[in-house]
Amino acid sequence: MPTVPDSLKPYRLYLAMLVLSLAVVGGVLYLSARAPARPLVVSVPPTRAAKQNETPARIIVSVNGAVQTPGAVALESGALLAHALQAARVQADADVSKLDLTRALQDGDKIFVPSNASAVAVENPKPTVTQNARVSAVATVPSSNAKLNLNTATLQELDALPGIGPALAQRILDYRAQNGSFKNIEELQEVKGIGETLFNEIKELVTVQ
Repeated sequence: MPTVPDSLKPYRLYLAMLVLSLAVVGGVLYLSARAPARPLVVSVPPTRAAKQNETPARIIVSVNGAVQTPGAVALESGALLAHALQAARVQADADVSKLDLTRALQDGDKIFVPSNASAVAVENPKPTVTQNARVSAVATVPSSNAKLNLNTATLQELDALPGIGPALAQRILDYRAQNGSFKNIEELQEVKGIGETLFNEIKELVTVQ
């Protein structure tokens, strides 16, 4: 057995501890190199991806009005109003300017699509002013003693005659503008809508000058 020189004897304890430490480290490295690596196992809990094959919830809404296929429309839950209109195929004259296309629909919703034609207001026709038709600034109703001159009567004055409404009064003005002044009161029957019966009711109230 080798002997330790006298000069190193005070350090024998330190040397022994160093050798022991090197032996422990070497053993650990050796065992680590020989031990097989254990595979990494990842456990994935069930997620919403597992429900992709399930049928999504459906809602039924009713679409009517200016659409090509009115009636019930089946849509996926969470569908918007725009989806319902696309499924029902809106017509060319549909007016969707006042509809909220981004509104989410619910089962049982009823949708009505208006058309531009239904929004057109009917206005009374305006009297036509031409060189042959002098329009008075004040409308007067003919009295029993004063007859209405067909060649100067205004729309309001003609409208005041019995049986003559705004539409028929406008036809009289249009006839006068296209054909010139009335030659006689019988010519009034040439206006569409004025038959013999109506003419007999107003012939005593009109004149031609």
